[in-house]
Formats: sequence, structure tokens, C-alpha cells
Amino acid sequence: MGKRTIEEVTVDDKGRILIPKETREKIGLRTGGKARLKVEKERIVIMPPISPEDFIREMEGCIKEGTPAIEPLDLKKMWEPKKVAKK
Repeated sequence: MGKRTIEEVTVDDKGRILIPKETREKIGLRTGGKARLKVEKERIVIMPPISPEDFIREMEGCIKEGTPAIEPLDLKKMWEPKKVAKK
């Protein structure tokens, strides 16, 4: 595992933060690209995007039996591009 670094950033009035270039490059975030956020107690973990194949691999074994907690069609929507409303 790589060396842990902690950097202080500023949250603007729209809730955005600037991730330093070195940090973005280190985890493979690209301008205009997507990222995943995971909330762990009082932490926000920013991760590079995940491919559908990797997601399926990550989720294997989560649903053992019974009814899934999330509707499969809702899960599918995560991978569909979001439509931008025209003004």
C-alpha cells in the first residue's frame, strides 16, 4: 500500500473542494471524469471510478438469499449516463 498523506483543502460555497493535482494523478482522477465517494463515520474517502465488471466482482456474495435490498433496475441506473436538462 502507498504512503498515506493528509492534505487540507477548502470547501467553497457550493460544497466543492479542489483535489490537488498530485493527488488526482496518484489515484487516476481525470478532469471532467467521475469519482466515487464513500462515507466512513466522519470521513469522506474519494476513489477513482469503478468499471461495471469490477463492481460486479466487488459485490459478489453480498446477496446470499432472499430479496435484494436494492432493486436491480435501480442498480442498473447507476451505470447509465445521466441526462442533462436543457435550459
